[in-house]
Amino acid sequence: MTREEAKETLLIYRPGTTDGNEPEIAQALALALQDAELARWLDQHQAQQEMLRAKFRQIPVPAGLKEQIISERAVNAQKYFRRKLAVAAGALAVCVLIGLTTALFWPRPPNDDTFANYRNRMVSTALRGYSMNFESPDLAQIRAYLAQRKAAENYDLPARLQKITATGCAVETWQGARVAMICFRTGQPLRPGDQNDLWLFVVDSAAVKNAPNGPAPQFARVNKLITAAWMEGNKLYLLGTAGDEQKIREYL
Repeated sequence: MTREEAKETLLIYRPGTTDGNEPEIAQALALALQDAELARWLDQHQAQQEMLRAKFRQIPVPAGLKEQIISERAVNAQKYFRRKLAVAAGALAVCVLIGLTTALFWPRPPNDDTFANYRNRMVSTALRGYSMNFESPDLAQIRAYLAQRKAAENYDLPARLQKITATGCAVETWQGARVAMICFRTGQPLRPGDQNDLWLFVVDSAAVKNAPNGPAPQFARVNKLITAAWMEGNKLYLLGTAGDEQKIREYL
């Protein structure tokens, strides 16, 4: 598969779904792990998709839509519903047009590889759903799998984190660099459909600008997760879970 063929294939790839199990998509994703230019293109494409999804989520649901659907057998209600639907469709078309225009014609900001953007992307990966490339509770096997794929080799886990039950790992990309995503289950109740509630991302620090400098963790809330970030050696670590700063300190 060539780089251009991989791009065409990945245009229909939806992260967090079973798309990655399709042979052609799996082959294209594997190529992205080996091709830095393709990996950067995939990062840009996924960022554009996230932008469009954000626009869709901002579209308000018309007031009384549920009641209109229930009573849609009434002629007047049907007409009103159609008018509302037309307005919503128009709003959706405008949002899609704005999103496509933004994605296609606006230049990428020069600082898109900063730590803040990296942290937002990794938290989004954890929350939106994903498929683990390798499932195992054995941290040694997880380390071997990631080393084989040259994803953040020779990382160090905090002693407390080593006592938490691991479930597997995945290899993500950021600006052409490979990011090790190690998944854990703390024993707390999980949301429906979730496999894990604690995630550690490890990447070479050179791939992220303005990253925390030093082993002292920096805490920040991003979306629904509390995060802790620190640097050790040439590796940048980002840990995320639900809760507060006191909760995440239990794993450091």
